[in-house]
Amino acid sequence: MALMVDSLIAFVGGLTVLIAALVTFLHVRMYQRGAALQRLNPTLPIRYSFLSGFQPLRMVFGDQLRKLGFKYANGWDIIAGFEPFKDSEDAMFAIVTPVHSEIRVANPEVYREIANGRVNEFAKQTAEYSALKIYGDNIVTLEGEDWKRHRRVVAAQFNEKTHEYVQQITVQTLQHLFAKWKVDMKGLSVDELEVDAQKMAFTVMLSILCDAAFGVKFDFESDGIAPPGYHLSFQRSAEILSSHLVIKLVLPDWAFKLPFKDLQTIGHGFTEFEKHARDLIANARNETKERSNLLSALVKAVDAESSSDTDPQKSLSEQELVGNLFLFMFAGHETTANIFSYAMGHLALQPEYQEKLYEETNKVIPLNELPTYKHFALLPFTMAVANETMRMHPPVHLIPKIAGTGPSGTDQFQSLLGGKYQIPVRGNASDPLLDRTDIFLFFYALHRNPKYWGPDPDSFRPERWLDRAEDESESSAQTFAFAPFSIRPRGCLGKKFASVELVYGLTMLNRYYSWRICPSMADEEVRKNGSAEEIEASARAAFVKSLNKPTSTITLRPGTLTLLFKRRTA
Repeated sequence: MALMVDSLIAFVGGLTVLIAALVTFLHVRMYQRGAALQRLNPTLPIRYSFLSGFQPLRMVFGDQLRKLGFKYANGWDIIAGFEPFKDSEDAMFAIVTPVHSEIRVANPEVYREIANGRVNEFAKQTAEYSALKIYGDNIVTLEGEDWKRHRRVVAAQFNEKTHEYVQQITVQTLQHLFAKWKVDMKGLSVDELEVDAQKMAFTVMLSILCDAAFGVKFDFESDGIAPPGYHLSFQRSAEILSSHLVIKLVLPDWAFKLPFKDLQTIGHGFTEFEKHARDLIANARNETKERSNLLSALVKAVDAESSSDTDPQKSLSEQELVGNLFLFMFAGHETTANIFSYAMGHLALQPEYQEKLYEETNKVIPLNELPTYKHFALLPFTMAVANETMRMHPPVHLIPKIAGTGPSGTDQFQSLLGGKYQIPVRGNASDPLLDRTDIFLFFYALHRNPKYWGPDPDSFRPERWLDRAEDESESSAQTFAFAPFSIRPRGCLGKKFASVELVYGLTMLNRYYSWRICPSMADEEVRKNGSAEEIEASARAAFVKSLNKPTSTITLRPGTLTLLFKRRTA
Protein backbone atom coordinates (compact mmCIF):
# COMPACT_ATOMS: atom_id res chain seq x y z
CA MET A 1 0.00 0.00 0.00
CA ALA A 2 2.83 2.38 0.97
CA LEU A 3 4.58 1.59 -2.30
CA MET A 4 1.41 2.44 -4.24
CA VAL A 5 1.07 5.76 -2.40
CA ASP A 6 4.72 6.59 -3.04
CA SER A 7 4.28 5.78 -6.73
CA LEU A 8 1.18 7.98 -6.94
CA ILE A 9 2.99 10.86 -5.24
CA ALA A 10 5.92 10.46 -7.60
CA PHE A 11 3.57 10.43 -10.61
CA VAL A 12 1.70 13.55 -9.47
CA GLY A 13 4.99 15.28 -8.73
CA GLY A 14 6.40 14.42 -12.12
CA LEU A 15 3.22 15.52 -13.86
CA THR A 16 3.28 18.83 -11.97
CA VAL A 17 6.86 19.47 -13.02
CA LEU A 18 5.97 18.62 -16.64
CA ILE A 19 2.96 20.97 -16.64
CA ALA A 20 5.03 23.75 -15.05
CA ALA A 21 7.74 23.28 -17.69
CA LEU A 22 5.17 23.37 -20.49
CA VAL A 23 3.51 26.51 -19.13
CA THR A 24 6.91 28.19 -18.76
CA PHE A 25 7.86 27.25 -22.32
CA LEU A 26 4.57 28.59 -23.68
CA HIS A 27 5.00 31.84 -21.77
CA VAL A 28 8.51 32.31 -23.10
CA ARG A 29 7.35 31.48 -26.63
CA MET A 30 4.46 33.91 -26.38
CA TYR A 31 6.65 36.83 -25.31
CA GLN A 32 9.24 35.95 -27.94
CA ARG A 33 6.51 36.13 -30.60
CA GLY A 34 5.35 39.47 -29.21
CA ALA A 35 8.87 40.90 -29.18
CA ALA A 36 9.44 39.83 -32.81
CA LEU A 37 6.19 41.46 -33.92
CA GLN A 38 6.99 44.62 -31.92
CA ARG A 39 10.41 44.95 -33.59
CA LEU A 40 8.69 44.78 -36.95
CA ASN A 41 5.92 47.23 -35.94
CA PRO A 42 7.21 49.58 -33.18
CA THR A 43 3.96 51.60 -32.91
CA LEU A 44 1.61 48.60 -32.76
CA PRO A 45 0.21 47.94 -29.25
CA ILE A 46 0.78 44.31 -28.20
CA ARG A 47 -1.42 42.31 -25.81
CA TYR A 48 -0.82 38.75 -24.63
CA SER A 49 -3.20 35.85 -24.10
CA PHE A 50 -3.14 32.06 -23.91
CA LEU A 51 -6.55 32.08 -25.57
CA SER A 52 -7.71 33.61 -28.83
CA GLY A 53 -9.48 32.67 -32.04
CA PHE A 54 -13.07 31.43 -32.26
CA GLN A 55 -13.17 27.65 -32.25
CA PRO A 56 -16.59 26.05 -31.56
CA LEU A 57 -15.90 25.20 -27.90
CA ARG A 58 -14.86 28.78 -27.23
CA MET A 59 -18.06 29.98 -28.87
CA VAL A 60 -20.11 27.88 -26.46
CA PHE A 61 -18.12 28.50 -23.26
CA GLY A 62 -16.96 32.10 -23.76
CA ASP A 63 -18.72 33.45 -20.63
CA GLN A 64 -17.42 30.63 -18.43
CA LEU A 65 -13.85 31.04 -19.73
CA ARG A 66 -13.90 34.78 -19.01
CA LYS A 67 -15.04 34.07 -15.44
CA LEU A 68 -12.00 31.80 -15.08
CA GLY A 69 -9.73 34.67 -16.04
CA PHE A 70 -9.32 34.15 -19.80
CA LYS A 71 -9.69 37.80 -20.83
CA TYR A 72 -9.72 37.12 -24.57
CA ALA A 73 -12.22 34.25 -24.60
CA ASN A 74 -14.89 34.34 -27.29
CA GLY A 75 -17.12 37.41 -26.99
CA TRP A 76 -14.63 39.66 -25.18
CA ASP A 77 -14.37 41.95 -28.20
CA ILE A 78 -18.12 42.58 -28.36
CA ILE A 79 -18.17 43.55 -24.69
CA ALA A 80 -15.17 45.86 -25.15
CA GLY A 81 -16.30 47.55 -28.37
CA PHE A 82 -13.89 50.29 -29.46
CA GLU A 83 -12.23 50.62 -26.02
CA PRO A 84 -9.16 48.41 -26.78
CA PHE A 85 -8.31 50.59 -29.80
CA LYS A 86 -8.23 53.92 -27.96
CA ASP A 87 -4.52 53.79 -27.14
CA SER A 88 -3.58 53.06 -30.77
CA GLU A 89 -2.89 55.93 -33.13
CA ASP A 90 -4.21 53.91 -36.08
CA ALA A 91 -7.01 51.90 -34.41
CA MET A 92 -4.96 48.69 -34.58
CA PHE A 93 -3.51 46.35 -31.96
CA ALA A 94 -2.22 42.77 -31.77
CA ILE A 95 -3.12 39.83 -29.54
CA VAL A 96 -0.23 37.38 -29.27
CA THR A 97 -0.58 33.78 -28.09
CA PRO A 98 2.12 31.08 -27.90
CA VAL A 99 1.25 29.77 -31.38
CA HIS A 100 -0.70 32.48 -33.16
CA SER A 101 -0.95 36.27 -33.42
CA GLU A 102 -3.85 38.32 -34.69
CA ILE A 103 -3.82 42.00 -35.59
CA ARG A 104 -7.20 43.60 -34.92
CA VAL A 105 -8.16 46.55 -37.12
CA ALA A 106 -10.94 49.13 -36.70
CA ASN A 107 -9.54 51.60 -39.23
CA PRO A 108 -11.44 52.25 -42.50
CA GLU A 109 -8.23 53.45 -44.16
CA VAL A 110 -6.91 49.89 -43.90
CA TYR A 111 -10.16 48.45 -45.26
CA ARG A 112 -10.05 50.87 -48.18
CA GLU A 113 -6.44 49.94 -48.94
CA ILE A 114 -7.20 46.20 -48.97
CA ALA A 115 -10.38 46.58 -51.02
CA ASN A 116 -8.85 48.85 -53.65
CA GLY A 117 -6.60 46.43 -55.48
CA ARG A 118 -4.99 44.42 -52.69
CA VAL A 119 -7.50 41.63 -52.07
CA ASN A 120 -5.05 39.05 -53.41
CA GLU A 121 -2.30 40.24 -51.08
CA PHE A 122 -4.68 39.97 -48.13
CA ALA A 123 -6.63 36.83 -48.89
CA LYS A 124 -9.60 35.28 -47.16
CA GLN A 125 -8.63 32.96 -44.33
CA THR A 126 -10.68 30.06 -45.67
CA ALA A 127 -9.91 27.75 -42.72
CA GLU A 128 -12.00 30.00 -40.47
CA TYR A 129 -15.04 29.31 -42.65
CA SER A 130 -14.98 25.53 -42.25
CA ALA A 131 -18.22 25.78 -40.26
CA LEU A 132 -19.97 26.77 -43.49
CA LYS A 133 -18.75 23.74 -45.50
CA ILE A 134 -21.18 21.19 -44.06
CA TYR A 135 -22.58 20.48 -47.54
CA GLY A 136 -19.48 21.44 -49.49
CA ASP A 137 -17.94 24.65 -50.74
CA ASN A 138 -19.93 27.80 -51.43
CA ILE A 139 -19.26 31.40 -52.32
CA VAL A 140 -18.10 32.28 -48.78
CA THR A 141 -15.72 29.35 -48.19
CA LEU A 142 -13.78 29.76 -51.45
CA GLU A 143 -11.03 32.00 -52.73
CA GLY A 144 -9.29 32.54 -56.07
CA GLU A 145 -10.68 31.23 -59.36
CA ASP A 146 -13.27 28.98 -57.70
CA TRP A 147 -14.64 31.98 -55.80
CA LYS A 148 -14.88 33.95 -59.05
CA ARG A 149 -16.78 31.08 -60.68
CA HIS A 150 -19.30 30.85 -57.84
CA ARG A 151 -19.61 34.62 -57.61
CA ARG A 152 -20.28 35.00 -61.33
CA VAL A 153 -23.08 32.44 -61.37
CA VAL A 154 -24.72 33.38 -58.07
CA ALA A 155 -24.44 37.19 -58.23
CA ALA A 156 -26.53 37.48 -61.39
CA GLN A 157 -29.57 36.07 -59.57
CA PHE A 158 -29.62 38.86 -56.97
CA ASN A 159 -31.33 41.31 -59.29
CA GLU A 160 -34.24 43.76 -59.21
CA LYS A 161 -36.73 41.06 -60.17
CA THR A 162 -35.67 38.98 -57.18
CA HIS A 163 -35.73 41.98 -54.85
CA GLU A 164 -39.22 42.99 -55.94
CA TYR A 165 -40.40 39.45 -55.21
CA VAL A 166 -38.76 39.66 -51.76
CA GLN A 167 -40.74 42.84 -51.11
CA GLN A 168 -44.03 41.15 -52.05
CA ILE A 169 -43.31 38.12 -49.87
CA THR A 170 -42.30 40.33 -46.92
CA VAL A 171 -45.60 42.20 -47.03
CA GLN A 172 -47.59 38.95 -47.35
CA THR A 173 -45.67 37.35 -44.47
CA LEU A 174 -46.42 40.25 -42.11
CA GLN A 175 -50.10 40.07 -43.12
CA HIS A 176 -50.11 36.37 -42.15
CA LEU A 177 -48.45 37.24 -38.83
CA PHE A 178 -51.06 39.90 -38.08
CA ALA A 179 -53.86 37.44 -38.86
CA LYS A 180 -52.34 34.99 -36.38
CA TRP A 181 -52.00 37.72 -33.74
CA LYS A 182 -55.65 38.65 -34.22
CA VAL A 183 -56.63 35.07 -33.39
CA ASP A 184 -54.18 34.96 -30.47
CA MET A 185 -55.70 38.10 -28.95
CA LYS A 186 -59.27 36.81 -29.01
CA GLY A 187 -60.53 36.30 -25.49
CA LEU A 188 -57.76 38.38 -23.91
CA SER A 189 -58.91 40.96 -21.36
CA VAL A 190 -56.21 43.39 -22.54
CA ASP A 191 -55.51 44.95 -25.94
CA GLU A 192 -51.80 44.10 -25.98
CA LEU A 193 -50.10 40.84 -26.99
CA GLU A 194 -46.93 39.64 -25.27
CA VAL A 195 -44.35 38.59 -27.85
CA ASP A 196 -40.79 37.23 -27.67
CA ALA A 197 -39.22 39.56 -30.24
CA GLN A 198 -36.36 37.26 -31.17
CA LYS A 199 -38.60 34.23 -31.72
CA MET A 200 -41.01 36.35 -33.75
CA ALA A 201 -38.20 37.77 -35.90
CA PHE A 202 -36.76 34.28 -36.36
CA THR A 203 -40.12 32.97 -37.60
CA VAL A 204 -40.93 35.95 -39.83
CA MET A 205 -37.55 36.03 -41.55
CA LEU A 206 -37.49 32.26 -41.99
CA SER A 207 -40.92 32.44 -43.61
CA ILE A 208 -39.76 35.15 -46.01
CA LEU A 209 -36.60 33.26 -46.90
CA CYS A 210 -38.34 29.91 -47.40
CA ASP A 211 -40.68 31.48 -49.93
CA ALA A 212 -38.49 34.13 -51.61
CA ALA A 213 -35.35 31.98 -51.83
CA PHE A 214 -36.69 28.40 -51.99
CA GLY A 215 -40.30 28.70 -53.16
CA VAL A 216 -41.60 26.88 -50.06
CA LYS A 217 -44.65 28.27 -48.27
CA PHE A 218 -44.25 28.59 -44.50
CA ASP A 219 -46.86 27.32 -42.02
CA PHE A 220 -47.23 29.64 -39.01
CA GLU A 221 -49.45 27.15 -37.19
CA SER A 222 -47.24 24.04 -37.36
CA ASP A 223 -43.84 22.67 -38.37
CA GLY A 224 -45.14 21.67 -41.79
CA ILE A 225 -45.69 18.18 -43.14
CA ALA A 226 -42.81 15.79 -43.72
CA PRO A 227 -43.01 14.14 -47.16
CA PRO A 228 -42.87 10.33 -47.45
CA GLY A 229 -39.45 8.99 -46.50
CA TYR A 230 -38.58 12.02 -44.35
CA HIS A 231 -38.67 12.60 -40.60
CA LEU A 232 -39.04 16.37 -40.98
CA SER A 233 -40.53 18.94 -43.33
CA PHE A 234 -38.27 21.39 -45.18
CA GLN A 235 -39.53 24.13 -42.84
CA ARG A 236 -38.51 22.18 -39.73
CA SER A 237 -35.15 21.21 -41.23
CA ALA A 238 -34.49 24.88 -42.03
CA GLU A 239 -35.38 25.90 -38.46
CA ILE A 240 -32.94 23.33 -37.04
CA LEU A 241 -30.18 24.33 -39.44
CA SER A 242 -30.52 27.99 -38.45
CA SER A 243 -30.73 27.32 -34.69
CA HIS A 244 -28.27 24.52 -34.01
CA LEU A 245 -25.22 24.98 -36.24
CA VAL A 246 -22.85 25.35 -33.29
CA ILE A 247 -24.13 22.09 -31.76
CA LYS A 248 -23.55 20.39 -35.10
CA LEU A 249 -19.98 21.72 -35.17
CA VAL A 250 -19.15 20.75 -31.60
CA LEU A 251 -20.57 17.21 -31.48
CA PRO A 252 -19.34 14.26 -33.57
CA ASP A 253 -21.73 12.66 -36.05
CA TRP A 254 -22.29 9.58 -33.87
CA ALA A 255 -23.71 11.77 -31.08
CA PHE A 256 -26.81 12.43 -33.18
CA LYS A 257 -27.53 8.69 -33.28
CA LEU A 258 -27.66 8.32 -29.51
CA PRO A 259 -31.08 7.51 -27.96
CA PHE A 260 -31.92 11.14 -27.18
CA LYS A 261 -34.85 12.53 -29.12
CA ASP A 262 -33.62 16.13 -29.30
CA LEU A 263 -30.19 15.10 -30.62
CA GLN A 264 -31.74 12.73 -33.14
CA THR A 265 -34.06 15.49 -34.35
CA ILE A 266 -31.11 17.84 -34.84
CA GLY A 267 -29.29 15.09 -36.73
CA HIS A 268 -32.32 14.52 -38.97
CA GLY A 269 -32.58 18.26 -39.57
CA PHE A 270 -29.06 18.54 -40.98
CA THR A 271 -29.21 15.25 -42.90
CA GLU A 272 -32.58 15.96 -44.45
CA PHE A 273 -31.86 19.56 -45.40
CA GLU A 274 -29.58 18.26 -48.14
CA LYS A 275 -32.22 15.77 -49.31
CA HIS A 276 -34.85 18.52 -49.36
CA ALA A 277 -32.46 20.81 -51.25
CA ARG A 278 -31.86 18.18 -53.92
CA ASP A 279 -35.61 17.64 -54.25
CA LEU A 280 -36.15 21.38 -54.69
CA ILE A 281 -33.39 21.53 -57.32
CA ALA A 282 -35.02 18.63 -59.22
CA ASN A 283 -38.44 20.31 -59.01
CA ALA A 284 -37.01 23.58 -60.30
CA ARG A 285 -35.50 21.75 -63.27
CA ASN A 286 -38.85 20.18 -64.13
CA GLU A 287 -40.93 23.35 -63.80
CA THR A 288 -42.52 24.66 -66.97
CA LYS A 289 -43.92 27.80 -65.35
CA GLU A 290 -41.42 30.54 -64.58
CA ARG A 291 -41.12 31.30 -60.86
CA SER A 292 -39.52 34.28 -59.17
CA ASN A 293 -37.77 32.62 -56.21
CA LEU A 294 -33.98 32.65 -55.98
CA LEU A 295 -33.49 28.88 -56.21
CA SER A 296 -35.46 28.56 -59.46
CA ALA A 297 -33.51 31.41 -61.04
CA LEU A 298 -30.19 29.91 -59.93
CA VAL A 299 -31.00 26.40 -61.17
CA LYS A 300 -32.18 27.71 -64.55
CA ALA A 301 -29.02 29.79 -64.91
CA VAL A 302 -26.74 26.88 -63.99
CA ASP A 303 -28.51 24.51 -66.39
CA ALA A 304 -28.47 27.03 -69.23
CA GLU A 305 -24.76 27.59 -68.78
CA SER A 306 -23.97 23.86 -68.44
CA SER A 307 -25.80 23.03 -71.67
CA SER A 308 -24.19 25.80 -73.70
CA ASP A 309 -21.05 25.49 -75.79
CA THR A 310 -18.90 26.81 -72.96
CA ASP A 311 -17.00 24.56 -70.57
CA PRO A 312 -19.55 22.93 -68.19
CA GLN A 313 -16.91 23.05 -65.46
CA LYS A 314 -17.32 26.82 -65.42
CA SER A 315 -20.80 26.43 -63.98
CA LEU A 316 -21.78 24.89 -60.61
CA SER A 317 -22.21 21.20 -59.83
CA GLU A 318 -25.30 20.02 -57.97
CA GLN A 319 -23.24 19.63 -54.79
CA GLU A 320 -22.04 23.21 -55.14
CA LEU A 321 -25.65 24.29 -55.62
CA VAL A 322 -26.53 22.55 -52.34
CA GLY A 323 -23.58 24.25 -50.61
CA ASN A 324 -24.78 27.66 -51.74
CA LEU A 325 -28.39 26.91 -50.80
CA PHE A 326 -27.19 26.11 -47.28
CA LEU A 327 -25.38 29.45 -47.23
CA PHE A 328 -28.53 31.27 -48.36
CA MET A 329 -30.47 29.60 -45.56
CA PHE A 330 -28.02 30.14 -42.72
CA ALA A 331 -26.48 33.50 -43.60
CA GLY A 332 -29.66 34.88 -45.15
CA HIS A 333 -31.90 33.97 -42.25
CA GLU A 334 -30.07 34.32 -38.95
CA THR A 335 -28.38 37.63 -39.76
CA THR A 336 -31.58 39.35 -40.90
CA ALA A 337 -33.62 37.91 -38.01
CA ASN A 338 -31.06 39.25 -35.54
CA ILE A 339 -31.07 42.73 -37.09
CA PHE A 340 -34.88 42.79 -37.05
CA SER A 341 -34.82 41.81 -33.35
CA TYR A 342 -32.32 44.54 -32.52
CA ALA A 343 -34.35 47.13 -34.45
CA MET A 344 -37.52 46.28 -32.53
CA GLY A 345 -35.53 46.49 -29.30
CA HIS A 346 -34.11 49.95 -29.98
CA LEU A 347 -37.49 51.23 -31.14
CA ALA A 348 -39.04 49.98 -27.89
CA LEU A 349 -36.42 51.87 -25.88
CA GLN A 350 -36.94 55.02 -27.95
CA PRO A 351 -40.62 55.00 -28.97
CA GLU A 352 -40.34 58.47 -30.49
CA TYR A 353 -38.67 56.76 -33.45
CA GLN A 354 -41.70 54.51 -33.90
CA GLU A 355 -43.76 57.66 -34.39
CA LYS A 356 -41.26 59.09 -36.88
CA LEU A 357 -41.46 55.85 -38.88
CA TYR A 358 -45.25 55.99 -38.75
CA GLU A 359 -45.30 59.60 -39.99
CA GLU A 360 -42.94 58.79 -42.88
CA THR A 361 -44.97 55.76 -43.96
CA ASN A 362 -48.26 57.67 -43.96
CA LYS A 363 -46.76 60.49 -46.01
CA VAL A 364 -45.55 58.08 -48.67
CA ILE A 365 -48.20 55.33 -48.72
CA PRO A 366 -51.95 56.04 -48.55
CA LEU A 367 -53.68 54.36 -45.60
CA ASN A 368 -55.81 52.21 -47.89
CA GLU A 369 -52.80 50.86 -49.81
CA LEU A 370 -50.09 48.33 -49.07
CA PRO A 371 -46.40 49.13 -49.60
CA THR A 372 -44.98 48.25 -53.02
CA TYR A 373 -41.45 48.05 -54.37
CA LYS A 374 -41.69 51.56 -55.83
CA HIS A 375 -41.76 52.93 -52.27
CA PHE A 376 -38.33 51.55 -51.34
CA ALA A 377 -36.37 54.70 -52.21
CA LEU A 378 -39.09 56.90 -50.66
CA LEU A 379 -38.58 55.66 -47.07
CA PRO A 380 -35.23 57.22 -46.07
CA PHE A 381 -35.88 57.28 -42.32
CA THR A 382 -36.91 53.61 -42.33
CA MET A 383 -33.67 52.79 -44.13
CA ALA A 384 -31.84 54.97 -41.61
CA VAL A 385 -33.27 52.89 -38.75
CA ALA A 386 -32.13 49.71 -40.51
CA ASN A 387 -28.65 51.16 -41.15
CA GLU A 388 -28.26 52.41 -37.60
CA THR A 389 -29.24 48.99 -36.29
CA MET A 390 -26.67 47.33 -38.56
CA ARG A 391 -24.05 49.87 -37.50
CA MET A 392 -24.50 49.00 -33.84
CA HIS A 393 -25.06 45.27 -34.40
CA PRO A 394 -23.37 44.30 -37.69
CA PRO A 395 -24.48 40.95 -39.11
CA VAL A 396 -20.84 40.25 -40.04
CA HIS A 397 -18.78 41.55 -37.13
CA LEU A 398 -15.36 40.04 -37.88
CA ILE A 399 -13.52 39.07 -41.06
CA PRO A 400 -10.19 37.18 -40.89
CA LYS A 401 -7.52 37.76 -43.54
CA ILE A 402 -4.05 36.35 -44.17
CA ALA A 403 -1.16 38.14 -45.85
CA GLY A 404 -0.28 36.43 -49.14
CA THR A 405 2.97 36.31 -51.08
CA GLY A 406 1.75 38.75 -53.73
CA PRO A 407 2.33 38.54 -57.52
CA SER A 408 5.99 37.60 -57.09
CA GLY A 409 5.15 34.62 -54.90
CA THR A 410 8.17 35.40 -52.70
CA ASP A 411 7.05 38.31 -50.47
CA GLN A 412 7.78 37.84 -46.78
CA PHE A 413 5.70 40.83 -45.62
CA GLN A 414 2.81 42.97 -46.85
CA SER A 415 2.81 46.62 -45.87
CA LEU A 416 -0.15 48.72 -44.77
CA LEU A 417 -0.73 52.47 -44.43
CA GLY A 418 2.19 53.47 -46.61
CA GLY A 419 4.64 51.01 -45.09
CA LYS A 420 3.98 52.01 -41.48
CA TYR A 421 2.94 48.44 -40.64
CA GLN A 422 4.39 45.15 -41.88
CA ILE A 423 2.19 42.06 -41.85
CA PRO A 424 4.13 38.76 -42.01
CA VAL A 425 3.13 36.43 -44.85
CA ARG A 426 1.83 33.14 -43.51
CA GLY A 427 4.23 30.30 -44.27
CA ASN A 428 6.79 32.64 -45.81
CA ALA A 429 7.83 34.96 -42.99
CA SER A 430 11.56 35.51 -42.48
CA ASP A 431 11.29 34.66 -38.77
CA PRO A 432 9.42 31.53 -37.55
CA LEU A 433 8.21 33.60 -34.57
CA LEU A 434 6.29 35.79 -37.00
CA ASP A 435 4.51 32.95 -38.78
CA ARG A 436 0.77 32.53 -38.20
CA THR A 437 0.21 36.26 -37.80
CA ASP A 438 -3.17 37.11 -39.29
CA ILE A 439 -5.21 40.26 -39.66
CA PHE A 440 -8.80 40.59 -38.42
CA LEU A 441 -11.07 43.30 -39.81
CA PHE A 442 -13.26 44.03 -36.79
CA PHE A 443 -16.43 45.73 -38.01
CA TYR A 444 -18.06 45.89 -34.57
CA ALA A 445 -15.37 48.30 -33.34
CA LEU A 446 -15.07 50.03 -36.73
CA HIS A 447 -18.73 51.04 -36.42
CA ARG A 448 -17.90 52.62 -33.05
CA ASN A 449 -14.77 54.52 -34.11
CA PRO A 450 -15.49 58.08 -32.85
CA LYS A 451 -13.26 59.59 -35.54
CA TYR A 452 -15.89 58.63 -38.10
CA TRP A 453 -19.07 58.41 -36.01
CA GLY A 454 -18.71 61.40 -33.71
CA PRO A 455 -18.80 61.60 -29.90
CA ASP A 456 -21.83 59.30 -29.50
CA PRO A 457 -20.97 56.07 -31.39
CA ASP A 458 -22.67 53.91 -28.72
CA SER A 459 -25.97 55.76 -29.06
CA PHE A 460 -28.82 54.66 -31.33
CA ARG A 461 -29.43 57.75 -33.44
CA PRO A 462 -30.88 57.08 -36.94
CA GLU A 463 -30.72 60.78 -37.82
CA ARG A 464 -26.98 60.46 -38.33
CA TRP A 465 -27.76 58.70 -41.62
CA LEU A 466 -29.82 61.61 -42.89
CA ASP A 467 -26.91 63.93 -42.12
CA ARG A 468 -24.30 61.97 -44.05
CA ALA A 469 -23.16 63.64 -47.29
CA GLU A 470 -25.15 62.36 -50.25
CA ASP A 471 -22.19 62.82 -52.60
CA GLU A 472 -19.84 60.77 -50.45
CA SER A 473 -17.28 59.07 -52.66
CA GLU A 474 -17.36 55.28 -52.80
CA SER A 475 -13.61 55.31 -52.21
CA SER A 476 -13.67 57.61 -49.15
CA ALA A 477 -12.64 56.38 -45.71
CA GLN A 478 -16.05 57.49 -44.38
CA THR A 479 -17.71 55.06 -46.80
CA PHE A 480 -15.52 52.20 -45.57
CA ALA A 481 -16.36 53.10 -41.96
CA PHE A 482 -19.68 51.26 -42.48
CA ALA A 483 -19.30 47.64 -43.53
CA PRO A 484 -22.19 45.52 -42.18
CA PHE A 485 -22.01 43.24 -45.21
CA SER A 486 -18.20 43.08 -45.41
CA ILE A 487 -16.23 45.10 -47.96
CA ARG A 488 -16.10 45.00 -51.74
CA PRO A 489 -15.33 43.10 -53.89
CA ARG A 490 -16.08 40.34 -51.35
CA GLY A 491 -19.19 42.12 -50.08
CA CYS A 492 -22.32 40.10 -49.35
CA LEU A 493 -24.50 39.47 -52.41
CA GLY A 494 -27.59 39.53 -50.20
CA LYS A 495 -27.16 43.15 -49.09
CA LYS A 496 -30.13 44.50 -51.09
CA PHE A 497 -32.15 41.33 -50.39
CA ALA A 498 -31.73 41.89 -46.62
CA SER A 499 -32.34 45.63 -46.87
CA VAL A 500 -35.65 45.04 -48.63
CA GLU A 501 -36.72 42.55 -45.94
CA LEU A 502 -35.83 44.99 -43.16
CA VAL A 503 -37.37 48.11 -44.68
CA TYR A 504 -40.69 46.46 -45.54
CA GLY A 505 -40.74 44.38 -42.36
CA LEU A 506 -40.37 47.52 -40.25
CA THR A 507 -42.81 49.45 -42.44
CA MET A 508 -45.54 46.84 -42.09
CA LEU A 509 -44.97 46.18 -38.40
CA ASN A 510 -44.90 49.86 -37.45
CA ARG A 511 -47.82 50.84 -39.65
CA TYR A 512 -50.24 48.48 -37.93
CA TYR A 513 -48.75 48.11 -34.43
CA SER A 514 -46.87 50.01 -31.75
CA TRP A 515 -44.88 48.21 -29.06
CA ARG A 516 -43.26 48.70 -25.68
CA ILE A 517 -41.11 46.80 -23.17
CA CYS A 518 -43.09 44.13 -21.37
CA PRO A 519 -43.21 44.46 -17.54
CA SER A 520 -42.57 40.70 -17.31
CA MET A 521 -38.89 41.51 -17.94
CA ALA A 522 -38.65 43.13 -14.51
CA ASP A 523 -37.00 41.35 -11.59
CA GLU A 524 -39.40 38.87 -9.99
CA GLU A 525 -39.17 40.49 -6.55
CA VAL A 526 -39.84 43.93 -8.05
CA ARG A 527 -42.85 42.58 -9.97
CA LYS A 528 -44.33 41.23 -6.73
CA ASN A 529 -43.72 44.18 -4.42
CA GLY A 530 -42.65 47.20 -6.48
CA SER A 531 -44.63 50.20 -7.66
CA ALA A 532 -45.55 50.65 -11.32
CA GLU A 533 -42.59 53.03 -11.75
CA GLU A 534 -40.18 50.54 -10.12
CA ILE A 535 -41.46 47.69 -12.30
CA GLU A 536 -41.04 49.79 -15.43
CA ALA A 537 -37.49 50.80 -14.44
CA SER A 538 -36.52 47.21 -13.60
CA ALA A 539 -37.96 45.89 -16.88
CA ARG A 540 -36.14 48.57 -18.84
CA ALA A 541 -32.82 47.79 -17.13
CA ALA A 542 -33.18 44.06 -17.90
CA PHE A 543 -34.17 44.86 -21.48
CA VAL A 544 -31.12 47.09 -22.03
CA LYS A 545 -28.86 44.38 -20.61
CA SER A 546 -30.31 41.77 -23.01
CA LEU A 547 -29.96 44.14 -25.95
CA ASN A 548 -26.38 45.20 -25.21
CA LYS A 549 -24.91 41.84 -24.17
CA PRO A 550 -25.37 39.68 -27.25
CA THR A 551 -24.60 36.01 -27.66
CA SER A 552 -21.53 35.78 -29.88
CA THR A 553 -21.33 32.54 -31.86
CA ILE A 554 -21.04 32.81 -35.62
CA THR A 555 -23.30 35.87 -35.67
CA LEU A 556 -24.47 38.27 -32.97
CA ARG A 557 -27.89 37.76 -31.46
CA PRO A 558 -29.57 39.59 -28.57
CA GLY A 559 -30.79 38.03 -25.36
CA THR A 560 -34.49 37.72 -24.53
CA LEU A 561 -36.49 40.77 -25.64
CA THR A 562 -40.11 40.54 -24.51
CA LEU A 563 -42.45 43.16 -25.99
CA LEU A 564 -46.10 44.14 -25.78
CA PHE A 565 -47.69 44.85 -29.18
CA LYS A 566 -50.81 46.99 -29.54
CA ARG A 567 -52.84 47.40 -32.73
CA ARG A 568 -52.92 50.98 -34.00
CA THR A 569 -56.40 52.43 -34.35
CA ALA A 570 -55.66 54.75 -37.27
